[in-house]
Amino acid sequence: MLSDVHGRVLIVRPPVPATVNKAGANYKSEVTHLTYSPRRAFDEWLSILDAIERCGGDALYQLEAADAPFLGHAALAVDGGGDIRPMGSREVLGNLATIETGRVFAANGPWVTVDDRGVRAVMPHMLEHRRSEASYYRSLLGEVATATDLPLTITENPHRWEGMADVAAVGERVVLTYAVAGHYDAGTTAKSSRSSREGAAFAADHAGVPEAARIYAELVYPHFHGDTVHFGARPTSGPPVLAHYAGGLYGDGAARVAAELGDDRILPISADDAVEQYAGNSRQVGEGVLVPDGVSATFVEALQSRGLVVHRISLFELFGKAGGGPACATLYLPKPLEIPSRLPLRYTASREIVRARRDLIPELLQVDKSYFEGKQRG
Repeated sequence: MLSDVHGRVLIVRPPVPATVNKAGANYKSEVTHLTYSPRRAFDEWLSILDAIERCGGDALYQLEAADAPFLGHAALAVDGGGDIRPMGSREVLGNLATIETGRVFAANGPWVTVDDRGVRAVMPHMLEHRRSEASYYRSLLGEVATATDLPLTITENPHRWEGMADVAAVGERVVLTYAVAGHYDAGTTAKSSRSSREGAAFAADHAGVPEAARIYAELVYPHFHGDTVHFGARPTSGPPVLAHYAGGLYGDGAARVAAELGDDRILPISADDAVEQYAGNSRQVGEGVLVPDGVSATFVEALQSRGLVVHRISLFELFGKAGGGPACATLYLPKPLEIPSRLPLRYTASREIVRARRDLIPELLQVDKSYFEGKQRG
C-alpha cells in the first residue's frame, strides 16, 4: 500500500490574494511582515505547477469564488482591525479574521487511498483557525470521485493530526511524526500544538498501514512538521531512501529511524539546508525533485547521484515569509487513482484560465503595524 502513496497527480490550492502571515505558528511566520506581494506569491505557486508538469505529473485544484472581492485591484491595505480595502479606498472587501491565509499549505490535507471500496480519505484535525480548509478537500475529492466513477468515503480524525505533512513513506515503511508538549518546545517558549501520536496512528490505521511498517518519531522545534525534517525519495538506481536531517527529531529519534530503515537508506541533510533552506520540504514527482532554490550544491548532487533530476524553485514570497517549500504546497494522490486527462480540475487542462486569473491578483498588500500589535495584546 505504501508504494502507492506517491502518485504523479497532486492536489494543490491557490494562495489567497490577501496573503498575510497572521497566525505566527512557526519560526518563520513568527516574524512580523508588513509588506506582501500576492501576485508574486501566485507566480511562485504557478512555478510549482509548471515544475510538476516538467516531471511528468499534473496538479489538481479549484479556483475559489471567495477570492473574487480581492481580484482586479492593484494594491490592498489591511488596517489595525484586519479590514481589507483597496489601497486609498474606504470600501471594505473583507476581514483577515475570515480569510484562510494558510490554505496554500496543501500538505496539511487528508491521506487519500483507493481500493476496492473506492476513494477513501482520513481528514486532518487542524488548529481552530484552519479547520474551515477541510471543505476544499471534500469538494475537490467529491469531483474526483465523480470523474472516476468511484464511491468516496471521508473519515474524521478525532485526534490532533496535521495531515500528510507528517507522513513520509520510504518503500514499505513509513515515518510518522508528531510532537509532545515540553519535548517539542523544550528550551523555548510554549508553541502551538502539533500532530499527536494518536492522530498519526489513527490516520495510519485508516490507510491500512500494518503496525510493523510504522516508525514513530517525535519532532523538536523549530520543525513543526515532518516534512521540514525529511522526505521519502525514490532513486532510479537503488531502493527508496529517506532524505533526512537528524537534528529535527527529539532525543534518539534520528538514531531509531536509521536503525529501523538501515543506515544505507538515509540520505543526510545538513543543518543549514534543513533549517534555513527547507531542503526536507522537497517534493519528488516521477524522477524529478522540486527543491527550494537556496539548498546547497551538496544536497543537489546527492539527489543527482541517485539518478534524480533536480528542479530549483524560488519561493521567496509564497513561503519565505511563512515557512515552507514545494512539499508544503502539494498533496499526493495515490498511484492507482486514474483521473481523466481532460478533467477541468487539472492544471494541464485549465492553464489558460488560471494564468488569466494571475493578472487580476494584487501586486501589493500593505498591513498596518497596529494589526499585529493588537494581536500581541490579545
